[in-house]
Amino acid sequence: MADISERTLQVAIILSFAAGFMAGWQANRARRKFLDWRKKRLQDKLTETQKKLDLS
Repeated sequence: MADISERTLQVAIILSFAAGFMAGWQANRARRKFLDWRKKRLQDKLTETQKKLDLS
């Protein structure tokens, strides 16, 4: 195995952590956006169904 300096190892660990943090943050944002979209869609469907029931 090649000799790796401690500084290089520290930088690699920090970069790895930062990349994981960013990926997790973006995934959580996408999940929240999806859940908000699904909630709005279901609420719209419920409103539409209630209107149909009121009319019959």
